[in-house]
Amino acid sequence: MPVHLRSKFHNLVNTVGLVYANITDDPSFFALQIVRKFKNPILQRISRFVLYAPMSKTLREVMLSLLAEDTGRILLVSERWLVNTDRKSSDGLALANACIAVHQWGHAQHILDQLSANRATARVQARMAWHMGNLQEAVDVLSNSGASRQLRHYESELQVLSGWKPVIARQEHQTSGPDKQVLYFATNSLPYTGSGYAQRTHSIVASLPAAGWRASVATRINYPANIGHLLAPPRETIDAVTYQRVLSFPARTDLKGRLQQQSDELMKLVTASRPSVLHTTTDFSNAVSVRAVAHATGLPWVYEVRGQLADTWASTRPDSAQDSERYRLFKAREAEAAKAADHVVTLGEHMKLNLVAAGVAEENITVLPNGIGDKFLEAPVPRLSARAKVSLELDAFYVGTVSSLVPYEGLDTLLMAAALLVPSHPSLRVLIVGDGTERENLRNLAQELGILAICRFPGRVPRDEAHLYHASLNAFVVPRRDLAVTRSVTPLKPWRLLPAVFPCWFRICLLFES
Repeated sequence: MPVHLRSKFHNLVNTVGLVYANITDDPSFFALQIVRKFKNPILQRISRFVLYAPMSKTLREVMLSLLAEDTGRILLVSERWLVNTDRKSSDGLALANACIAVHQWGHAQHILDQLSANRATARVQARMAWHMGNLQEAVDVLSNSGASRQLRHYESELQVLSGWKPVIARQEHQTSGPDKQVLYFATNSLPYTGSGYAQRTHSIVASLPAAGWRASVATRINYPANIGHLLAPPRETIDAVTYQRVLSFPARTDLKGRLQQQSDELMKLVTASRPSVLHTTTDFSNAVSVRAVAHATGLPWVYEVRGQLADTWASTRPDSAQDSERYRLFKAREAEAAKAADHVVTLGEHMKLNLVAAGVAEENITVLPNGIGDKFLEAPVPRLSARAKVSLELDAFYVGTVSSLVPYEGLDTLLMAAALLVPSHPSLRVLIVGDGTERENLRNLAQELGILAICRFPGRVPRDEAHLYHASLNAFVVPRRDLAVTRSVTPLKPWRLLPAVFPCWFRICLLFES
């Protein structure tokens, strides 16, 4: 079988295995996550077809709400179930799972409190504990209710967080010659992930030849098939950057197994390409594989700390999450990875201070800030021309952002500010470009506030059009919530930042009055 066909077959089989693992773990929870895991339109259509199967009215409504990522609708269905005297426990389990999926912890716990104790309830209780960072509690709940795939997955991840490392036998390594060559190991990449971090990887690697380095990129195990791109080739070149996909077959579905396979496959790539240095980025699951290969070969390695991922995780949970087992273990593993690397790169001075506080030697840290490139370095497109190209009103006053639509960006504040201002400023329009878990929630909020008609939500736009939306704005706003992660990690998108001490609505008022 040709290589490209074999890789597609392996991707398909691995995906079937991943789906089976999730379904046998908890079928309703898998259905709730499918939109976030698989953005592929074909898989979304398949998931909607499943809704024709026999199920209760409540469960069908839950599934449709999750496929639309409509948090408000899930909460309404949950409240209706709670007051129903003839409620079904199976619907309650699905609702609790749904509330966990959309981070509505209070509703999830309230529903669980109404359910009788049995194995099915224990599995959701364990999931609740796991998502709140109480890892050993989750393992204990499952252990007391009988072994399951869910228990094995939790135990595997807990072992990794507690310090487990992949094992790679030592072997002699020779570089490819006098040329300097780096193998860059990334979590994701263009064209399948359009995030700022994927663009940062692409820009860094594309710039290295000018500095005398040959560079290639490998992506995490079984990416991008594991986010729904089953037909992706095992190797592809974009703008002179070569991306090598790290594939395993058959793929393990537990974290220990995946990281061991990832390390083994990365070792094969290093043996074949013979780089002189390895480079990887957060999170620590990348670092454990690169560190194992570096230790086996004697190669130096660089760890690029792009985020405070423990704080990102905690940002969608109650304050108690920062005292949880997961938070503590995750931060410890990140610190361990940074201290073990030969050099550390990070985004800003605040993140550098955090690394020093974690025990990383200051002289081993280089700050490489986020920057801009491509069309953003060209002369700006005139505002009216940009608006015409993306079909926006020419005579309106647009405020907004081009960003990932996640809770900590605080875009609900922008909408509430717009609702206050629009009566006295009828030309005001809100432009929110991008995709993410908050997109449907933001649309629903705009409708509740009565301003949906003045809001534009284009979704994720092609990379070569993003600058047009930037140029169309009168004001680019950054209404981020005041959290540990937003205080440390610099935003990627804005070209102008107004003083962060002003509330978002006050900043917009000032712009109108100026």
